[in-house]
Amino acid sequence: MATTQQSKVGGYPGWTQPPDWPDCAGCGTRMEHLLSVTATEPGMGRWLPMDDWGPRQHGAAIPSWRAEADPAALDAFGHDMALGDLGGMYFFVCRICPDTPCSHRYDC
Repeated sequence: MATTQQSKVGGYPGWTQPPDWPDCAGCGTRMEHLLSVTATEPGMGRWLPMDDWGPRQHGAAIPSWRAEADPAALDAFGHDMALGDLGGMYFFVCRICPDTPCSHRYDC
């Protein structure tokens, strides 16, 4: 799940544009990814629960992140948020510094 490109806690940002990792203003180290909130939740290429798989894929040896969603379930995906074109908000934290500073990046 660390590499999924949609909204998630932890892992790595699914950058739409070139990566823009922030450095901590206090200690200068690269900050850790904390949270991604993305504009879209596509029907494939995401960590898809088996209950949402398309009917042709049940019982198939397909990794869940490559499965295609059941077309009837697609309306329930996402949160109807517009963040640019396909953008996202990425939040970061420095756990080295005692005051745990945070930062964010936005791309679209």
